[in-house]
Amino acid sequence: MILHDKIRAFILSQLVPAESRTIGIEEECFIYTADNRRIPVNPCDEFSATDLLCIMNENVGTNGIYSLEPGGQLEWSSPPYRNLNTLFSALGKHKQALMEVVNANDLRIISYGVDPNYGPDDIDLIDQLKYQLMNVNMEQNGTRGKWMMRNTTSVQINYDIASEKDMEDMTFVADCLQPVSAYLFANSPFQFGKSTGNQNLRNVIWENTDNPRCRNLIDHGINSQEGLIDRYIEYIMTVPGIFELNETGMIVDTNQTLGERLIDLETRGELRTEDIQAALHQIFTNVRLKHLVEVRGADRPPQGYEMAPVAFWTGVLTSETVRDEILSVVKNWSVEERHQFNKAALVLDDTQKGPQGKSYREWNQWAGNFALVGLKERGWREEKFFEEFFETVMKNGPFDLQTQAK
Repeated sequence: MILHDKIRAFILSQLVPAESRTIGIEEECFIYTADNRRIPVNPCDEFSATDLLCIMNENVGTNGIYSLEPGGQLEWSSPPYRNLNTLFSALGKHKQALMEVVNANDLRIISYGVDPNYGPDDIDLIDQLKYQLMNVNMEQNGTRGKWMMRNTTSVQINYDIASEKDMEDMTFVADCLQPVSAYLFANSPFQFGKSTGNQNLRNVIWENTDNPRCRNLIDHGINSQEGLIDRYIEYIMTVPGIFELNETGMIVDTNQTLGERLIDLETRGELRTEDIQAALHQIFTNVRLKHLVEVRGADRPPQGYEMAPVAFWTGVLTSETVRDEILSVVKNWSVEERHQFNKAALVLDDTQKGPQGKSYREWNQWAGNFALVGLKERGWREEKFFEEFFETVMKNGPFDLQTQAK
């Protein structure tokens, strides 16, 4: 089996029946002290994010796992579940456990997509080689990598896949609808303590983080659902590596592209599954492939609305009839229209022109309506996680703008 086929086999290695598809989330937040300071990331003479992580993982049991982002943002990764009601229950257990620790240590949870007060130079980097290497790499390949690593949070959603076509259709639809997600879930109202206006700040940061490995798939020439997996593999082979795994599985520095590293290992007969996995984890596009589909483009929502982006994407991606209807429309968008739509998503102005001469607002309404149809078709009464949120945003604008207006 040639290298391309081995990567392909890994991506398609955990197919499940569509009716058994599970959904998992990764929810991130900032933690502040009572006097409005970010808690330090590394161990020191005051309560740190590292201390918080130890406490949370000691008590998490079977309810997922905790980790830290490079600036000490806390991330909870849920177990996977078939329906959003069970996932919501797991989220509730996580939030209750976190609040107990927060209250006991006189801390606060900050629920924005971008830190409202601090810049990246104010925040220490976590003491891990992977993130130190990432920091150097992103300084070379973009202008906002430090911001992304230290000062952003999001909700990311993972979906099992049922077939090659299922993965390709799901990924393409998610890439096309990224501007809708970026608008609906914008929640980064402040920067350095001042309003961000109608700038979609977290989306702007990610757009300028690392040109070779971020942005949308269409920015890397992947502009169709047909043959998407193969083109995705061809794309990742060209991307500069941040790190590689040595013979013991430890992270070390690299001067090769992801492709060069994998080819070298394959030639020497030393390629391992974990080497393929490590390469795939060094891609940060708004939707990316591992052995599942991960959708990454939403800001961390306000407290109480963490399930809204999960519900939106679940409605449009996992109901096959809804996804097919959406696909029948978005596959006819021209490359130029899609690039223009992605550019529009950097500004919170839904009067901007979108594909096929329709306004940004019309496409937001169209996609959101389909999400609700898809959720109802799933039959789990999951639409409650998106319906009120969607109505509020369409009436009053994204929470980003609502918060600034208060």
